[in-house]
Amino acid sequence: MFQNCAFCNGKLAGDGGPSGLGVGRRFAYDEWKGRLWVICSACGRWNLTPLDDRLERIEALARVARDGRVVATTEQISLIRWGAYDLVRVGKPPRVEFATWRYGERLKARQRERLKYVIPIGLAAVGLVVAVNVALGGSVGGFAWQFSRLADGTYVWLVGNRLVTLAEPPICERCGSVLHLRARHIQQARLVPHAHEDLALVVTCPKCGSEATMLTGDDAGQALRQGLTYLNTKGKRKKAADAARVVDAAGGPDQLIRDTSRRELTLRSLASERRLALEMSLDEAAEVRELERRWREAEEIAEIADGTLSTDPRIEEELKRLRQRDDGRPPQA
Repeated sequence: MFQNCAFCNGKLAGDGGPSGLGVGRRFAYDEWKGRLWVICSACGRWNLTPLDDRLERIEALARVARDGRVVATTEQISLIRWGAYDLVRVGKPPRVEFATWRYGERLKARQRERLKYVIPIGLAAVGLVVAVNVALGGSVGGFAWQFSRLADGTYVWLVGNRLVTLAEPPICERCGSVLHLRARHIQQARLVPHAHEDLALVVTCPKCGSEATMLTGDDAGQALRQGLTYLNTKGKRKKAADAARVVDAAGGPDQLIRDTSRRELTLRSLASERRLALEMSLDEAAEVRELERRWREAEEIAEIADGTLSTDPRIEEELKRLRQRDDGRPPQA
């Protein structure tokens, strides 16, 4: 079982409790689709667990959830507190509602990180203003309010200065310099169509200012996420539900990514709701690919075991049993 968040690489808090995973304090599960996530307490991202014994762990969480305290609920999602653990039970929610839970937590985590920098800097600045006021007889008191903006700007600068981690630093095709890209440099990048890759990103050279090279695949995804995080931290704060409506209007995450690629606009020029929607879409597309990979692995094991291309029958039977218990109806043959 993984010990660290796949997104922020922070250590997953908690001991897993009723899930038996050994890590995590907050979990999300979908009995109908057989999905189980560990929610990172640091960044709020959902880490999809390995398929191996996921169904048994989902059933264990479902059992304790019946004895838990429902903190909040809608027709599709319930947040349940059981002891020191939070359980998010997912049904078949519409995207807007799902985003409110999933990305709302992530945006809150981003705000908490911001406050870790803003509050100490702000307090230090206020102390300095008070000291100067006393020394000069109160002549600079009117400038105290500016320090909160300075503190907030310092945090944005720190996010923008984070190094973009790539498999290998690219070379600028014009000036030949090695590109040590930071998150703030990606705001000038353009998401463009590519015949053979899901993602392609044209980045600008920080040294000569020209379009330097094209990143594709995982490198493009990594740079794009960090650039969007910086822009979404820097710009006006938007709600996850607003961004989810942009994804729905585009026809889903994949279509939003394709539409944005066809427009070939710089990330900085995109509307703030669309930037957050694009960040959400990239996360969702990555999760779907991971889930599909896990299912392909299960099918390969089944092929070796019984010489067929069918899904492991034990997994199918378990899913049918969980679905029958979930809706009270017998499973379809």
